Amino acid sequence: MMKKAIYIILIIMVVLGGTGYYIYQKALILESHTSPDGSYEVIIKRDRGFFTPTMPGDGGPDSLPVVVILKNSSGKIIGKSSDNPQCGIFYGSVEISWDMENEWMWYGKTRTIHLKTGKVEC
Repeated sequence: MMKKAIYIILIIMVVLGGTGYYIYQKALILESHTSPDGSYEVIIKRDRGFFTPTMPGDGGPDSLPVVVILKNSSGKIIGKSSDNPQCGIFYGSVEISWDMENEWMWYGKTRTIHLKTGKVEC
């Protein structure tokens, strides 16, 4: 009887933990964009959590470091801005545009992710 109660408590803890993690990950998403042809989706996510300490004067939402994630229509990740550490970007600098003819997605003035290979360049 005691073993059964322990298993039930463990199952409840795992379900609550999984649900909490899912909700936390969803809360990190700032915005999303779909390509003009509907084949791709770009997700802009906070690069750090809510409880990450910052220094006074670090600015508002525009100064948040973000990760730009490119997914295909099946939801598979093609590329992330964090794949190239030199191509980091702040939320205030994100500008999404699509070059479908040359297969590029621009997420900043000099930052791109290739739609087929996922190569990140800046």
